Amino acid sequence: MALFLRDDEIAASLSMDQMLATIEKMQRNFGEGKAYNLARRKIIASGGLLAVMGGGLFYEGIIGVKTYTVVKGQYSFQISLYDSDSGKLLCYCQANRLGQLRTGATTGIALKYIGKNTDKKVGIIGTGYQSPTQLDAVCKTLDVTEVDVFSRTETHRTIFANEMSASLGISVKPASTCEELVKNNDIIICIAATMAPVIEGVWVERGTTIVAAGPTTWRAKEVDEETLRISDKLIVDSIEQAPVESGDLASAADQGIIQWSQLQELRYIVSGKSSGRDNNDQIIYAKLMGTGVADVAAAKLAYDQAKLLGLGTEMEW
Repeated sequence: MALFLRDDEIAASLSMDQMLATIEKMQRNFGEGKAYNLARRKIIASGGLLAVMGGGLFYEGIIGVKTYTVVKGQYSFQISLYDSDSGKLLCYCQANRLGQLRTGATTGIALKYIGKNTDKKVGIIGTGYQSPTQLDAVCKTLDVTEVDVFSRTETHRTIFANEMSASLGISVKPASTCEELVKNNDIIICIAATMAPVIEGVWVERGTTIVAAGPTTWRAKEVDEETLRISDKLIVDSIEQAPVESGDLASAADQGIIQWSQLQELRYIVSGKSSGRDNNDQIIYAKLMGTGVADVAAAKLAYDQAKLLGLGTEMEW
């Protein structure tokens, strides 16, 4: 029997705390060679695109694949989970909410390992669909006391600030400019749908941690070249995906500003095989593109919770 799960069932059964624990466990096992990531591939059609990515959780006996389409700006996500021993389909689920939780949790876990223990202030650029879970995750990971938010539309950032203040129980304030936000915060999260840099290196103070989790295309840049030039460490969730999914890194590498050999993968930091932040003066830049192995781990969590709570629709397969 295969279990079919809808977004509303997943949203009702999963918390950010559960997702953080799941993503941290996955990254640790991945760094120890007990998981595999299938990098994203895209088929571009005249009306939109199909993307495919996946992974194997060898520590769970699970393999899986995520597919999604983007047509006329609309996204539709699905994940299939299989038993790696029998090959049987275990679960087929919608993955819009799962992706939102997974993306936020990956940022939260990254900041747990590369942020500073003294970090209290977070700035977030972007107020779209992915932004609330970014803040939820980091506030559960670090002792955040206040947040600044910026988006191009003043109304959007004001509404977002009011809603997140109520949700998180801390002060979330709209910033007037990106420059103001970057200069005044310990951690900067960029989750904006931007093609041009919104962070300039001249604004970045020593000890800042920057997480770029926005567009995944070589054409898009979230930070300028100076930001990468002054960064002491460059961290990604997939070195294989970076040349085609990070315009920031690809452009800087083409110009000789950075070398691809400088990149560290998050999984090795979480598993203890390499160091994250070495001191509080370092500027650290992390580009998190999203990985199939993280999606499979998220779907396995959803499957386990659904079985526990009796959710979903079981069908012969």
